[in-house]
Amino acid sequence: MMGDLQPDGLSGTWAHSFEEDEGDVQVYRPHDTFPFPPSRQGRETLDFRGAGQVVSGMPGADDRQVRSTAGVTALGMNRFRLGDARVIEVLEAGPDVLRIKPG
Repeated sequence: MMGDLQPDGLSGTWAHSFEEDEGDVQVYRPHDTFPFPPSRQGRETLDFRGAGQVVSGMPGADDRQVRSTAGVTALGMNRFRLGDARVIEVLEAGPDVLRIKPG
């Protein structure tokens, strides 16, 4: 069981490893070091930066990443608001895996 995380406890750049998702649990792996298999659908990225910020990247219409910067707000019990709307619950945060549950 993890202790209660704070926004500065989330760090690094993560890419969605959707092949490993388990039901509504999304799995993210280190963007630069994990050997992702080729994918036609592109991968969402989450780049947690200092000062409570995250840069989200989504595949755009031409497959280039469309990025947006948002604040990270701790809601307690390992739940965070990314920007104004998206809420995630961090189930596991280690050096090689980030497991989250949206909502």
